[in-house]
Amino acid sequence: MSRLSKISNAAFVALLLMQTSAQGIEAPKPATPPEPEAAEPPAQITPTDETQFQVVLQRVSTFRNFRGLGVSAEAIDQLSRGEADKAVASLSALAAQGNKSADIALVRIQHWCNTVSSARLPDTQAQIAKLPKEFSPERAARVAGVMKAEAEFMPRAKAGCSKARFDFGGIEARLRKAADAGDAASTTELSQFARDPAKREAMLQSAVAKNYGPAMYISATNLLVAVQRGETTENVSKIRELLKTAGRTLPRAKLDLANCMALGCDGHPADARTAMAFGLDAARDGEPTAFLSMVRMPWGRQMPRTQLLAWQYFGDRLNEAGCMGDAYVLTSLGFAQSIPSLEKNQPAEIIDSAKSQAESFWKESGERAKKENGCG
Repeated sequence: MSRLSKISNAAFVALLLMQTSAQGIEAPKPATPPEPEAAEPPAQITPTDETQFQVVLQRVSTFRNFRGLGVSAEAIDQLSRGEADKAVASLSALAAQGNKSADIALVRIQHWCNTVSSARLPDTQAQIAKLPKEFSPERAARVAGVMKAEAEFMPRAKAGCSKARFDFGGIEARLRKAADAGDAASTTELSQFARDPAKREAMLQSAVAKNYGPAMYISATNLLVAVQRGETTENVSKIRELLKTAGRTLPRAKLDLANCMALGCDGHPADARTAMAFGLDAARDGEPTAFLSMVRMPWGRQMPRTQLLAWQYFGDRLNEAGCMGDAYVLTSLGFAQSIPSLEKNQPAEIIDSAKSQAESFWKESGERAKKENGCG
């Protein structure tokens, strides 16, 4: 109805009432509108103390960032407490003594510090207020506790980073020397900072030729992106080969291989059933993104619902152990959506069977997953 029609109808009603009143008949009084129901007060969440758990989350993320570098547990613990200055000091001493991995670790700490320093702190209370819509009261309290602990960690991390003393010239010189000497890890790390694309690719391929897993993973990812953007149609079949080799040491590469195979992204026909084997192996490794990926990707839909739900229980348990690092909150939200969706309208025996199967998965692969993520 147009605004003009609304006005015309209102005028007609008013005229009718005036005419009725003139004839001595009183117009009916409008009914008293009911009192609006009082809105339910927002649920009050009392965050649990997750200070120590947050340290575990940071430790796991740091462990994953340094995978394969042999960085000491002490340095990882220092970073997990926000003491970047102490970690940089100890690693700098090792780098000066010729430890190539220490230089690579210093580069990654520098990047982490840049991220920390530029991070804008979210409104933690506003985020916590939304949690009752997503989680049970008990889980909401823990997620809120993690959010609170993260907010308290950031100022400490920024302070530690501001006190850290990086010998930028020395780090770069040592990396270049190691790369020139043929060290695949140093070459791969240095290649990410080469401005010339041709030089960057040449450095990367020299590390790939030595079957260095991280270089293979980066090369496969770069090629996949180029194909998706329509920038190249050459060597597309190499994506699968590179990811398969990289997956021997990198669980994330196994998952990317599964997703690629399931969609047929590498020039081969889509093969979700074969892809499932690689996706499940990534899940057994505790790869954080494997569990929610299996819900969305074709390879996950090859599983019976009971098995798929069982892996969601497994992943949720792994996340609650801190094994997915500082992605805890986002991952918790993912499971809070995927698990109820899979449980919906399922008979009790299906859910019980899934929980029993999840327990078996945990006995078979729980320790392996924790070891891979540094939370054992």
